[in-house]
Amino acid sequence: MKPWELYEYQKNLDYKTNTLDYDWRVKVENEEKTIYVFSQFSTSTFDWIVNFLFFFIPQIRRWYVYFACLGWQTAFNSCKGLMMNEVMSAMNLFPGYKVVCCGHSYGGAGSVLVGIEIFFQTGIRPDLITFGAPKPLVFLFTKLITRLFFNKVVQYAHKADIVTYMPPLPGYWNVKVNRIGKFSFKALFDGNTHQCYGDKSLYEEVES
Repeated sequence: MKPWELYEYQKNLDYKTNTLDYDWRVKVENEEKTIYVFSQFSTSTFDWIVNFLFFFIPQIRRWYVYFACLGWQTAFNSCKGLMMNEVMSAMNLFPGYKVVCCGHSYGGAGSVLVGIEIFFQTGIRPDLITFGAPKPLVFLFTKLITRLFFNKVVQYAHKADIVTYMPPLPGYWNVKVNRIGKFSFKALFDGNTHQCYGDKSLYEEVES
C-alpha cells in the first residue's frame, strides 16, 4: 500500500481492545505478503490520560535496557501477551511474509514499542511505518539502539503537526522521522493538520 492508502486503511479497521484501552489489530494482506500489526490512535478519554503520562520508565529485554514513556509502555504491556500470541501465530502461518508495525498518533508511539517486542520475541526485524507519532523513547542511546531492531523505518510527520513535537522536552525521541508538508504557525495549532496524512500530495517529494 502507498502511505496515504495505509493511513486510510488503519483509520477504518475494527480494532481489538483490553482493560487499559490499548487498541490493536493484526491483519494479513496476502497480495502484499505482509503481516500488518496496527495500534490505534486516541479514541477515548483514557487514551488522552495515557498520552500525558510521559514520565519515563526503564524496560528490560534480555541484554537491552531502554527507557520509554510511562503511559504508552504501560498500556502496551497490559495487552502484550494477547497481542504477541496473535502476531506469532500469523508469523508461523505465513513464515515468508514481511512484518510491518503501523499506527497514527498514539498508535504510532505504540507501534515503536510493539516492534521492539516483536524483535526480542522472534528475532525478526519488522518494518515501522507511522503517521503523526509523538516521541515514545527517552535518551539518545535508546533511539540509536532501537533503530537496530527494525528493518525499514518511515515515520511520517507533518512539519506543522504539533503532536509530532510532543513531549516538548529534551531527551525524547522517535526512531527516524521523515518530515513532510510545509510549516506554518497557523497550521501548527490547527487540529486538522494532525489528520492530514491521507493527502496523497504530501508524499510526492518522498515518493519521487
